[in-house]
Amino acid sequence: MEGQRRIGIDIDVHRAIERGRRSLDESENDILRRLLLSARSPAIRRGSGRSARVPRAEPRRRGLWTVEIHGRKRPAANLKHAYRELLCVMAAAYPHFLEAFAEEKARGRRFLARSPGALYERSPHLARDHAELLTEGWYFDSNLSAEQVGRRARIAARLCGLHYGSEVRILDNLREI
Repeated sequence: MEGQRRIGIDIDVHRAIERGRRSLDESENDILRRLLLSARSPAIRRGSGRSARVPRAEPRRRGLWTVEIHGRKRPAANLKHAYRELLCVMAAAYPHFLEAFAEEKARGRRFLARSPGALYERSPHLARDHAELLTEGWYFDSNLSAEQVGRRARIAARLCGLHYGSEVRILDNLREI
């Protein structure tokens, strides 16, 4: 870590960094370098002693998500709503689905749980911002990338005996995730 030093940041600054993230491979330093040192982005007002609001590098996409199950398409406002719609449809059509999906987890996070804190075994504090009510008595993790949602949708389809890609799909601008 030569040439680097640690700094403390508050949650609002952390959120601003995450809003500027273009990929999961990008480090926080890369994000800040791009946002603050870009010739296009006047992030720091000279002479004022205060930093200006850093504009978002790329706006989040909304509105063109679709959940398709057995050929029936359901629109969704964004990725989180598409994922929630998929889970709700699966739960309504397959009575065993919620219990089976709740057994699945990745990196210390359950896919579904009976309480918000149970979603995040290693970091229960994340429940405050990222646990969302799916249906009465069930919560899901909403802090997911498109890649993570795609992996979880494939698992959900498998648990219901369906094939992801032909019987079940989540589409972003008509492109499968």
